[in-house]
Amino acid sequence: MKNAFQLKLNCKHYLSIIIIAWTFLFSNISSAQQEVQKPARILFLLDASSSMGNSWTDAASRFQTAGRIINTIVDSIHRVNTDVAFAIRVFGNQYPSQEKNCFDSKLEVPFNLANDGQIRARLKYLNPRGYSPIAWSLQQAAELDFKEDNLYSYSIILITDGGESCGGDICATVTNLLNKKISFKPYILSLIDYEPLKLEYACLGKYITVSTEKDILPAVSTILNDNRKVLMIKTSDYHPVVINTPPPKAQNVTILPPKNTPKPTPKIEPLITTEVPEKKPEPVVPPVVNRKTYPPLDLIYTRSKLQKMNLLYTIADANPVIVPRLKPMKITVPGMPDVFPQTPVANSSTPKAPNKVVEPTVAIQKPKTNATVKKAENKEDINLPFQSTTVDSKESSVQIYFTNGKGKFYRTEPKLLFKDSKTKADVKSVYRNLEGGEPAPIKMDPGTYDLAIVGSKGKANNIVIEPGKNKKVYITVGSGSLEFYYPSAPNRPVKEYRALVSKRFEPGPVVKQNCDTVLPYEPANYHIEINTLPQMMLNVDLDFYSVKVMSIPEAGTVQITNTNNKGKVQFWYQHGDAYEPFYEMNVTGNAAAQKIDFLPGLYQVRYFNGPQTSLSKADVVLFRVKSNMITNLELP
Repeated sequence: MKNAFQLKLNCKHYLSIIIIAWTFLFSNISSAQQEVQKPARILFLLDASSSMGNSWTDAASRFQTAGRIINTIVDSIHRVNTDVAFAIRVFGNQYPSQEKNCFDSKLEVPFNLANDGQIRARLKYLNPRGYSPIAWSLQQAAELDFKEDNLYSYSIILITDGGESCGGDICATVTNLLNKKISFKPYILSLIDYEPLKLEYACLGKYITVSTEKDILPAVSTILNDNRKVLMIKTSDYHPVVINTPPPKAQNVTILPPKNTPKPTPKIEPLITTEVPEKKPEPVVPPVVNRKTYPPLDLIYTRSKLQKMNLLYTIADANPVIVPRLKPMKITVPGMPDVFPQTPVANSSTPKAPNKVVEPTVAIQKPKTNATVKKAENKEDINLPFQSTTVDSKESSVQIYFTNGKGKFYRTEPKLLFKDSKTKADVKSVYRNLEGGEPAPIKMDPGTYDLAIVGSKGKANNIVIEPGKNKKVYITVGSGSLEFYYPSAPNRPVKEYRALVSKRFEPGPVVKQNCDTVLPYEPANYHIEINTLPQMMLNVDLDFYSVKVMSIPEAGTVQITNTNNKGKVQFWYQHGDAYEPFYEMNVTGNAAAQKIDFLPGLYQVRYFNGPQTSLSKADVVLFRVKSNMITNLELP
């Protein structure tokens, strides 16, 4: 018992010494590794959202400029040190902006040395088209791209023209994930000069504006000069830390004699008896039967030559006839009628050409309604509030910004008219032009002006332009509106239709507007779909305080007068020099259910007459629809 107790104390003492030694070893390794300078790796986080396709200069888009900046940084650093590895992660290039994909982020070029050519080749085939999930891309970079932070010093250069568009928290991602992996200063290169973006990226790194051509080289020089010490480290200069630690002192250990354990008893297995299989009888051989033999046949193989017919055009026979070589036998089976598969009208071959156009003959008697008088438009100008700042410039100029007063700026480029505030005489008429997301300066002589937005009721008065100053004017603007009317009956409300209004190239809801109402919309480009037959599609630019009045022609009525069953028929409308299908109807002989309203124009109705086979041709009736008139069709 005394020896066993002494052995237990010695073991505890030895274990304590080992734990203290390993703790001291790891603390030395950690402190030594912090002093070691590791080779640099830089990840370019490239914005490929749809807005990057906008022009940065007259000759290049923002995305093309971002690619040129990346190549300039890579070339500049590799001239000093070729051991710096680069990679490119791109967000917004895989899915269009209509899909609103907030997980569109991909490592396009992995980390590697001397991958300049690979970077140039990949950038050549990337296109901006989607959303901006910046927080998600930073998370992916921290978790997937910065895996060897014990061997390399990582950093990020984000090149973008805007902010987060998916609701992600950039600062939370940086605090929770990215700060643990980044060793030297990240940079944000903004291709537009917009002050609120600087606050959004303050938690990520150093914000540099690259909104003009002259800003590129200073931005590259800033990155190189700030990190010259890290960027000069070569791969051959890095050696892992090796610490020689003395071996632990030997301890007196008392060895106990082995315990007496009984020998295992041998296992006795029972004998297994096997039965001897009986011999099987030999198989019976069947007798050989002599069969009659026949003389062999000599087969002659022939090959027919195919003649090529050089035809300029393929002529379709309206009623093709197939002549069989052998006259088939007709077998009548009772109770099995001939049934032919039904071919859809849309998939049928070229139909027989129609002979004449059916014109409308009966005028529609519209019920008398109380005339709705349109409200008189308010032609008075609307004074727009504005704020302004002044900066030094070589010549006097003005920059016009349009905002909703809540932090959103509009990219519309309306025509502007400057008038002298005293004489009210026109001084200059010019279009607002955006260059790299920033309105281009408009050269003006010093003085006081009134600014009017052509096509709207808004104006800003008493804008003072000083000599040698650039005036930045921030004008708060309001919404425009959409209205619909019948040109042939302007006083009749458009109650029959409804419009779907949406921004085709920007995120946002689809607004359902009844065509007899007037709804406001913020200034932008809108796509409009009206549920007429055939469907009307319009595209309109809506300006500030403007009312866009869209005309819809009054429909006419098509009446199929057949009292017999014709089955499914298909209507085609004229689109350019061709016809396209847009509506189907079942003609059952019920005249009341065979009536439909179409927009004015030239149409076709296609159908199959009689039993249908795979070679059947569709019959065609050409007809015209006029507003407020009935076109009676009798399908032969």
